[in-house]
Amino acid sequence: MTDDMLKFLKDKLNGFEPDTAIVLGSGLGSFTSLIKDPIIIPYADIPHAPTPSVSGHQGRFCAGIIGRHKVICLQGRTHLYEGLNPHMIAMSTQQLKDLGVKRFIATNAAGSLRADMPAGSLMLISDHINFSARNPLLGPQKGAHFPDMSAAYDADLRQKMLKIAKRENIKLHEGIYLMVLGPNYETPAEVRMFRNFGADAVGMSTVPEVITAVYCEMKVLGISVISNLGAGLNKDNLNHEDVLKTVTDAGSKLSLLLQRFLEEE
Repeated sequence: MTDDMLKFLKDKLNGFEPDTAIVLGSGLGSFTSLIKDPIIIPYADIPHAPTPSVSGHQGRFCAGIIGRHKVICLQGRTHLYEGLNPHMIAMSTQQLKDLGVKRFIATNAAGSLRADMPAGSLMLISDHINFSARNPLLGPQKGAHFPDMSAAYDADLRQKMLKIAKRENIKLHEGIYLMVLGPNYETPAEVRMFRNFGADAVGMSTVPEVITAVYCEMKVLGISVISNLGAGLNKDNLNHEDVLKTVTDAGSKLSLLLQRFLEEE
């Protein structure tokens, strides 16, 4: 199955070898407009590949040049709450490594657990908590188990992104991302618990991909677009449509940071 996927992708890329992969979360797909001479590959065309079923995720690869780098963007992602086996997400990330990717940039929409980090903010992920009770490395693997996760989010890449944000006058928080399985939003009691854990934002993605990317020895950078305050921190009910609108509005700031990063790093 993985051989079929890899052969298909290599045939479509026709010699193009990306060095950087960017996963574009909910409402962030417009970043691909920056790609020069894009190669578009719908997930639905790839043998055995899972396709997103969630609004805001277009479901296609978009490869080409941005700045100094050959990039492949995942315009939408699949989630465990869609009924996927974690191994399917691991397989997709491992395909990127096999295509030549050395750096993995993950973006997502997340709920804030901090009153000083409101909707529309950006948070650079410094670490994560896997509260999903799922792991993409379960079962047989090509290499050894037990990858070291003590520095999953590369310190050098984070410092470079912080410098770019400061120069561009864009507020970039730093914090810990906690993943839940979903697909419901959290209760106020859960939000209080996650804050006690030391988490700063909560979402339903990213961690399986990052675990796999670290296992594949890629350098990882992660950024959350804060779509809302967690339950109990504001008076409004949460809904996916409002989340998408907030993420889309804030996405221009994230797009600028990613563009500058790829031009300079």
